Amino acid sequence: MQRGALLILLIGLIIIIGGLAAFLILRSSEPADTTSQTPEVPPPLTEVPRVLVVQARVDLEANTLLNDPTVLEVAEVPITEFDEAQEFSKISDVLGKLLINPVPAGQPIRRADLRDAGLAQRIPTPEPGQPRVKAYPLPVNIISGVADQIAVGDFVDIIATFSVERQIFRPNITQPIEDNQPVSRFVESQEFFFATKTIIQRAQVLQIVRPAVPTAPSDGGGAGPSETIPPPQSSSLPQVDASGQPITGGQVVEGGTGGVSTLTQGFWMVVLGLTDQEIELLEFALQSNARIVLALRGADDILIEETSGATLDILVREFGLPLPRPLPPQVYSEDEFLQPTP
Repeated sequence: MQRGALLILLIGLIIIIGGLAAFLILRSSEPADTTSQTPEVPPPLTEVPRVLVVQARVDLEANTLLNDPTVLEVAEVPITEFDEAQEFSKISDVLGKLLINPVPAGQPIRRADLRDAGLAQRIPTPEPGQPRVKAYPLPVNIISGVADQIAVGDFVDIIATFSVERQIFRPNITQPIEDNQPVSRFVESQEFFFATKTIIQRAQVLQIVRPAVPTAPSDGGGAGPSETIPPPQSSSLPQVDASGQPITGGQVVEGGTGGVSTLTQGFWMVVLGLTDQEIELLEFALQSNARIVLALRGADDILIEETSGATLDILVREFGLPLPRPLPPQVYSEDEFLQPTP
């Protein structure tokens, strides 16, 4: 009887100990409430966006033409440090501009540091051993300016036709006058001869200044059409009439099948890149009232052509130009003159 009671107590004790152990195990497996023990961690901050900015790769001095992209670079900066109104994000936005303020390496290029390059900065650099060209303005019209088909960057040749005055002495075959007055053996006269020569080859067109387009008067009775500059008084410009057609010897030469409605009227300036020697040649031709015309070269034409020029004797001697001979006079008898053949 005592053994049975002891066994029951032992089993009960085992059950109690096992339950207590199971309780402790389950209790330890539950997540602990640490809200009151560890401080709350704030969420991570949002990263600041970054943008591109154009800056100097090397130290740049004032009056530098930004035509070399290797002196520039693009860097990333926080958007908070980027001034969209004053700074650039693409190198192409600053190429061709003139730097008016020095910019140290690593500093951004700002709009206040730049201006558009002038014609002086666009004059091409010379080839080794060659003089640098200068900008020279030449007035042209629809005839001398290749019908306004010239664009900036093209190359042209300049042809001049001179009118040369020469004194001619011919024998005096008149009868001697009376009273024993001396008679000259020669008769003097003045005649003009023409000579044409290509005086400049491969002159680059740096800029074209076209005439202003006249504006119609306003409805409110404002100013009339804009005043246009008259063409210079020089025979270097081939003469044209009011419609733009060339005038030769007082007669209007008919235009081609395309008409003249698409031709630019008036005159304009073609700014050419010439050396000092070429400017001297062209100035002499203009002061001599030579007729000046331009010839447009092909895009890949770099040949310097040797020419002999053109005068009447060269055309006859070198090119076989036939000279006209006067026809013998037709003599009519009195009967033929009074009784003409029907």
